Amino acid sequence: MVDRLMDGCLDTDAQNLLSSLKGRIANKQPGVLKAHHLTWSRDLVNPKNKAHARYLKELGEQFVARANYQVLEHLRELEVGRQELAWLYQEIRHHLGLSAEATRTFCGRQELLAQLGQQLRLSDSQPHPPLVLFGPPGIGKTALMCKLAERMPGLLGRKTVTVLRLLGTSQMSSNARGLLHSICFQVCLAYGLPLPPAQVLEAHARVVQFFHALLHTVSCRNFESLVILLDSVDEVDSVHRARRIPWLPPNCPPRVHLILSACSGQQGVLDTMQKVLTDPGAYWEVKPLSGNQGQEMIQLLLAASRRTLSPMQRDLLWASLPECGHPGRLRLAFEEARKWASFTVPAPLASTSREATHQLCVRLEQTHGQLLVARVLGYIVSSRHGLSEAELKDVLSLDDEVLQAVYQDWTPPSRELLLPRSGIRSKP
Repeated sequence: MVDRLMDGCLDTDAQNLLSSLKGRIANKQPGVLKAHHLTWSRDLVNPKNKAHARYLKELGEQFVARANYQVLEHLRELEVGRQELAWLYQEIRHHLGLSAEATRTFCGRQELLAQLGQQLRLSDSQPHPPLVLFGPPGIGKTALMCKLAERMPGLLGRKTVTVLRLLGTSQMSSNARGLLHSICFQVCLAYGLPLPPAQVLEAHARVVQFFHALLHTVSCRNFESLVILLDSVDEVDSVHRARRIPWLPPNCPPRVHLILSACSGQQGVLDTMQKVLTDPGAYWEVKPLSGNQGQEMIQLLLAASRRTLSPMQRDLLWASLPECGHPGRLRLAFEEARKWASFTVPAPLASTSREATHQLCVRLEQTHGQLLVARVLGYIVSSRHGLSEAELKDVLSLDDEVLQAVYQDWTPPSRELLLPRSGIRSKP
């Protein structure tokens, strides 16, 4: 088939362009082309012609085979990509799982949530500083951040991209470099942007620059809003030690929101953040719950653990928590109350968080022994970034006094025998 002009002559310009296009395709992707050489005749387009029927059959079989190959090859590439990014998916699942657990017993804070939502909507179309939620330890900042992340699609639209990190709960979220690494990868994948190149990931300063540039790139797309929630900024190792937050932008571009939480107190990370974020409107205090909300939280915790209290036990619990709205204190009281049997006549609960913590440690010592509890807590506190369950077991297995105290009345349940004197594992 050729193009001809109005006078019937061959359109040489069109033929030259077509030949050039075919040549470029053949040079760029020679493997995807399959040539069929046919002898032209007036009867060739007749379906009854055997040559024409054979050509159509071969063409159909070739198309099906090629399409199957391309589909399978694409699936293989996706599987390879999933394996390469397995660390990122695991990190995201970890924080989403903790968030679901934190919001399961969430109550109150409706007015604060509404105010935060209004602030996000008002600042969505213009540059604005990050928001900082602050309050004493145990006041409920983590649960509030998780609830805010859960409501984000309803506040800024269902296509809003939400990134949540509960800092210090995983290895990558315990240092600034790993934190920015995972956030940049997640945001790039969510917006279909190129991933950070290897040379960027080699230096922390380059990662910080890439993170700041990424926020502006997302803003310029003028489509989906991006919300990054970072809970417990004081748990990031570099922030805790150096009292510096070089990766924190003083202002966010339109459609990009950064929400952080930090503990208030003397010489805390909040003082460091105030040197970067000088706008007083960027700081939101998280206050205690009301007395009724505190009782509602206890009821939710009991229901979640499928426990209930007798009327006498409930009266004692409320009497020990008069108008208490501190979620951390309520959680400690719940941990004591959940151990009560129906016939238990409980002793009065502690009146302060310090006394409640001491009471919890005493109960653990009564259950597991003073030596084991002391060593477990000591090892956790002594480690730089905490210990996982497997790491804690490994450390305890090398402590002769712990092994002798634990195994003096019963034999180890494991098939592997831990030798206290040498710390060497040997199978019987």
